[in-house]
Amino acid sequence: MKILGIETTSKGAGVAVVEQGRLIAEYYLETGKYTHLEKLILMVDKVLKDLGVNLEDLNGIAVSVGPGSFTGIRIGIACAQGISQALKIPIIPVNTLDSLAYNVKSESLICPVIDAQRKDVYAALFRWEGEELVKVWDYMISDSKLLLKNLIDLEKEIILVGDGAKKVFAVENNDNNVNLLLIKQELLYTMPRASSVAMIGFNKFLKGEKCNGFSVKPFYMRKSHAEEKWEERHGKEILT
Repeated sequence: MKILGIETTSKGAGVAVVEQGRLIAEYYLETGKYTHLEKLILMVDKVLKDLGVNLEDLNGIAVSVGPGSFTGIRIGIACAQGISQALKIPIIPVNTLDSLAYNVKSESLICPVIDAQRKDVYAALFRWEGEELVKVWDYMISDSKLLLKNLIDLEKEIILVGDGAKKVFAVENNDNNVNLLLIKQELLYTMPRASSVAMIGFNKFLKGEKCNGFSVKPFYMRKSHAEEKWEERHGKEILT
């Protein structure tokens, strides 16, 4: 069984293929600009050609549905929906915070953190129980200072991953004695990876956690900046 993983929720875009629970290919591209719309289909085509795999050989598509870049999320989902409809294969939605946490195998708690702009971050808390990644705290949007306080209160070793981790550690009066290990230098840990999306998708597929293309929805935890500005000017009633 082969699962294609698509990750476009950050500045980098990635695609990966997992076969029988084993990663067999992964491509990642970060140009410094959001060029996912131009590059994603080309990346999918290249990774499959290099593997000698046809689109028809795929059994499902795992796609990162957010939180993250609003535009990136929509591009990734649209690509997955197009392939799903053409091949009549299911989509497996994967939360970006899940895939970030999946990047790290550790006995410590894992806190994926994504920059939500302003002073806020998207976050959750996970731990590994054997081969299963278990969610300890549900997905949240939090002020970075409050998140740091709540993590400190746990009095446990915690690994922070994601592009929002540096924002948390930039909070003033951070206690240098707090036992937090920040992984921020390794791209494999700090950025969402298509391979993690594909692996989570593979495991969810085996459990029957899949859907058709029409039912996949972006996981937005806040309104876009444009929507917030519109409401400031026109009120909350949006014409449809």
